[in-house]
Amino acid sequence: MQECERVISKTLPACVAFHKPSFLQQLKNTSLDPTMVNALLTTAARHSPAMIRRYGGHGVHGGGSTAAEHFAAKTSNLINQALDQPSLADIQALCLLVVHEWGSRNAVRAYIYLGQAARMAQMYRIVHTHHHQPDADQFLQDESFRRTLWLIYILDCFLTSSPGRHPALSLHDVNDVSLPCLDMNYHFGSPVYVRTLSGAPPSIMPDLTAPLAEVGEFGHIVLATKAWRNVVEMMTTTTLETFSEERCLELEQEIDAIRASLPMHFADKPGQINLHITMGSGYTYAMIHCLLNCGSIFVNRRRILQVITSESVSIDAWRSASHSHAQAVDRILAASHSIIHSLLSLEHGADKDSILCFPIFMLFAAFTAGSTVAYLALKGLAPSNVTESASGIVRDSMRLCQDGSESWPLVVPWQRHLSVMLKVLRELNRDRDSRDDNKTNHNGSPSVKDDVASQADTNPDAMDYDQAPPAIPPPAAPSVEGRESEPPAPRRTGITTINGGSAGASTPATASPPPAAPPAKQESPDAGSVSGAPAAGHDVDMTALELCQAFERQLLELDDLAAFMGGGVAPS
Repeated sequence: MQECERVISKTLPACVAFHKPSFLQQLKNTSLDPTMVNALLTTAARHSPAMIRRYGGHGVHGGGSTAAEHFAAKTSNLINQALDQPSLADIQALCLLVVHEWGSRNAVRAYIYLGQAARMAQMYRIVHTHHHQPDADQFLQDESFRRTLWLIYILDCFLTSSPGRHPALSLHDVNDVSLPCLDMNYHFGSPVYVRTLSGAPPSIMPDLTAPLAEVGEFGHIVLATKAWRNVVEMMTTTTLETFSEERCLELEQEIDAIRASLPMHFADKPGQINLHITMGSGYTYAMIHCLLNCGSIFVNRRRILQVITSESVSIDAWRSASHSHAQAVDRILAASHSIIHSLLSLEHGADKDSILCFPIFMLFAAFTAGSTVAYLALKGLAPSNVTESASGIVRDSMRLCQDGSESWPLVVPWQRHLSVMLKVLRELNRDRDSRDDNKTNHNGSPSVKDDVASQADTNPDAMDYDQAPPAIPPPAAPSVEGRESEPPAPRRTGITTINGGSAGASTPATASPPPAAPPAKQESPDAGSVSGAPAAGHDVDMTALELCQAFERQLLELDDLAAFMGGGVAPS
């Protein structure tokens, strides 16, 4: 009961999508639907040391996934028993199951469960939709369904972020649905009407000219998700030949419009997140701004890729070019700093009696921030006066993803990729410092920055470089060059793609991985859910130029989006 209460009160998405007062009351009365209880325990198992000790097997690393799977199996069985008449609790439980399978890197299963949740919601809507003036009880039922539908919409935006993955919901399913209202209205059952996704009033509103109520906290997450997904749509449908700066401007304006529409207390300004953490809304605030900032990084990174790859601009020419290039870099750095600062603040304010388990998207935003800033620094596109702060962003993002990979197997390839970028960046910074010392004939002790970097390298858990190459090597070493496999260079084991597999390979998580040496940390029995592609070997000797060229190809081939979804569905 205590673990379920923690999920309902503090854990996304349950804390914004479900009706907290009635759930907590049902928990106390032991009357909560058994399917929902098991789904909540599936979520709780990744946070709870006690549940991991009891259900996580004998593995130290990844025990949360094993514990979660124990309750996920029960949840799935109960949902399947009620398919003829799905309840709202069944649909809500299935949404939590989608998140579980997604984070476990069971990509196909998560994608199929999402489609099932959408179909169940459509059937539920046919039976339970009411168009009369709602009383408090009816409003609670309708708003609970609307929030569940919006949760499916958000998951649909995330899990269809690549060609070949088709949405489970159509525009018809959500076009006339009110956005979530303020949590206060929802919790106290105060009937209100809120605008739809398009901005129009819902058709069930008796007087379409009457003023609309304010969009709620969860509603702002929905709007930010839509803006992020529109950016992804541009990335997946644009080639180097069809790139449009006008479209990038429109997307940026949409992101800025959502920022401007946020209530004052949700504005992105210094110290704001700490107030939200104190008030219990820290994750909601962080989620909104992670979505918007990640979208901003995507837009500006795509602009840079267009100039660098299609126009073959030299670094010197870049620096002397138009002001817009510098603006793109500045916006990426600012958005990346905001993402990392948000997660570090949440980490600092976290409960000490539970394991910190960030929502998957927040970790992906951290990965996006760290890898993009690393690329800018390695490519020489970042201003020279931000070297220290850029290295800090990359270091923090790698550490956040490393910690996150212990709860979510999906994050393991992201962390490995960041570890490679961080190692090359450290070496580049050391070379620069050495050249600067030689120029000034400075014979004193090494800088503090070098000392910190050197200490970090002595930590066996900080990197994935201590892994040996696979026992049975593939024909060509998995390279970071995306799908263009090249013969391995001497002494180079190569590194994995962002998606965690060798070039061009899909990543069905249920498949048996090829033999590989264990990483520094002991893997749990559920490690089969992680792609078995080898991580970087200890003798990786890629240069900054090689790494940047490889990263550019990966981004243009949407490898980071495939990694975000966990693979499993081939592009069309």
